[in-house]
Amino acid sequence: MATAGIGTVVLKVSVQGKTRKLKLEKVRRIPNTGFNLMSVGMIEESGAKVPLKGGKAIIKMRDKVAASGTRKSGLYLPEMASLSDVAAVASLQLWHERLGHVNKAGIKRMNKNKDIDGLMCYSMKVKVVCELCVCGTVDMTVVPSAGGGRVTKRLQLVHSDLGGPMSEPSRGGALYFCTFTNDFSRWTDVVFLHKKRDPLVEYWEWLKKAQLQIESKIKVLRSENGGEYVSIAIKALHDENSTTHETTVPDPPQHHGVAERLNRVLGETARTMMRHKTWIRICGRMPSSRRFTSKTAFIAERFL
Repeated sequence: MATAGIGTVVLKVSVQGKTRKLKLEKVRRIPNTGFNLMSVGMIEESGAKVPLKGGKAIIKMRDKVAASGTRKSGLYLPEMASLSDVAAVASLQLWHERLGHVNKAGIKRMNKNKDIDGLMCYSMKVKVVCELCVCGTVDMTVVPSAGGGRVTKRLQLVHSDLGGPMSEPSRGGALYFCTFTNDFSRWTDVVFLHKKRDPLVEYWEWLKKAQLQIESKIKVLRSENGGEYVSIAIKALHDENSTTHETTVPDPPQHHGVAERLNRVLGETARTMMRHKTWIRICGRMPSSRRFTSKTAFIAERFL
């Protein structure tokens, strides 16, 4: 039979109720045998004695019993340590991994107080950083900040996003809402939509009103890459108004942070109000959490 390799094996055997280690050298690995065999001749060559008597085999090293076995079906089977005894003796790092990467301080406390029978740590060394813990508990890979700070003029950059469908329609039957946020002042207009494909009309109305009041054209509109923002009609409107349209990648909300965060706040506020069963008209002066200055962020709403 072909030998795949030769090495050293350490067996954990039971001697008079105690677990001991038996080191075997020059062990041949034969993958297709399906069972393990120990050669008495090889054990004797290592300096041990193996007396056979009364159906018992005893391996003695330096006049001490290293292992013993009982004859069954013509073979001597060594008395191995129970699997629970073998498994119980492990390092703190191994116990941390076995117990689903629980808190290491908790394992130390359980080991010290003997809270779990059989839990024994022969080494208290652990990894400074457990990569598997980090990968398993992190919410999302950190998205680096684009930097550059805020713009310096109104309508220089406008963030827009579509929210919905909501679980309950508005008083006017709208299931969606669209937001337009001025990056300079954080002034935000919220408009309600009955259908997801309605932003074109609302954007056109908002655009005329905003440019008339501020007496300046919108330079950049930043939105997600959804079909409602990249239609031919909206593209034609951008071309007519000389507006640059910036789109973000589909999934990470961090790439469209201003609008996505606002949508979350509005959705949470609406659900809280409905839960509380109160209806109030909000026209808030809400300071921007990003930069608290005299430039106060406003929310102007329209109930349809």
